[in-house]
Amino acid sequence: MTRMLRPGVALVAALMLLLIVATLALAEQSLLGGKLRTGDTVTVASSETVNGDLYAFAGSVRMEGTVDGDLVALGGQITVSGKVTGDLIAAGGTISVTGTVDGDARTAGGQVTVSGPVGEDLVIAGGQTTLASGGTVGGDLIISGGNVSVAGSVTGNVEASAGTYARSGTVGGTEHVVQSSQGGVQEPEPGSKVLDAIRHFIVLLLLGALILWLMPRVLRTSAETLRRQPLLALGAGVLTFLAYIVFVIAALLLMILLAILFGLLKMGALVAIELIASLLAITVVSFLFVLAIAFVADLVVGLTLGRLVASDPPASRWQELLILAAGAAVVVIVTSLPIIGGLAKL
Repeated sequence: MTRMLRPGVALVAALMLLLIVATLALAEQSLLGGKLRTGDTVTVASSETVNGDLYAFAGSVRMEGTVDGDLVALGGQITVSGKVTGDLIAAGGTISVTGTVDGDARTAGGQVTVSGPVGEDLVIAGGQTTLASGGTVGGDLIISGGNVSVAGSVTGNVEASAGTYARSGTVGGTEHVVQSSQGGVQEPEPGSKVLDAIRHFIVLLLLGALILWLMPRVLRTSAETLRRQPLLALGAGVLTFLAYIVFVIAALLLMILLAILFGLLKMGALVAIELIASLLAITVVSFLFVLAIAFVADLVVGLTLGRLVASDPPASRWQELLILAAGAAVVVIVTSLPIIGGLAKL
């Protein structure tokens, strides 16, 4: 296993080294005609107007002027006191929005405060999240955090998830708050657990029937390997999990490095193509990975259990589906049990 993981670890290390070197080389620089700005500090002065979208990645981002487009900001400290005519996407340690956002605003950070007007929807996620008294939301407010405060005005609806929630502002639509008791996590109702288990079983049954119809050999071979060589199946699962993590890290680093390289070469079209292709690849692989661990693994184990109990091989595909359904039902019941269910699922 160590020999198999060594090339992936070396690739990630090499990409990280290249990323560090490229970041140092690009400090305090503007790329893509000023659309991409990086460095220790990125500042848009109050007298400056950026025509088009702006991407700012820095330790500190201060937007005091005007962005005539969308603003994407990532950094340790982000301050938006100017005007954004499009959408705002911000992620960082501390985020303060006192300026105007004409479109949607999506923010995530350790501490997020919005005290300016947002023309459309506002999404806030973080440890301490606040819509201050001077903040207004023209659309809906989606807010989540350990400590949530809504003191501003919301024209639409409010969806909130919080450890502690306080509202002194106004809400024009409906207000739905999921608040954990005493700052902890709310336990789901017993009835909801049963319904979730039933839904999961129905999905397994439909997906299992589809696989048995289109790719029966894949499911049968996997179940046979699990039954005859359980350690081999376990090793393959662990390697798949580790390979997925290595792939995502490597793909993200490679995406950033290629974007920087194409930006230096003034190939703006290639930057867009490369970003879309990289994100699409990560999305497809992530979808397949989640599908495998959430459903296909249950089907393989379920078919294995059913074949162990059945005395004779299935005479037809319908009988095989019944065996699969019985085994999947056992898997769903066991994985839904308190405490041991999570270990069984793992």
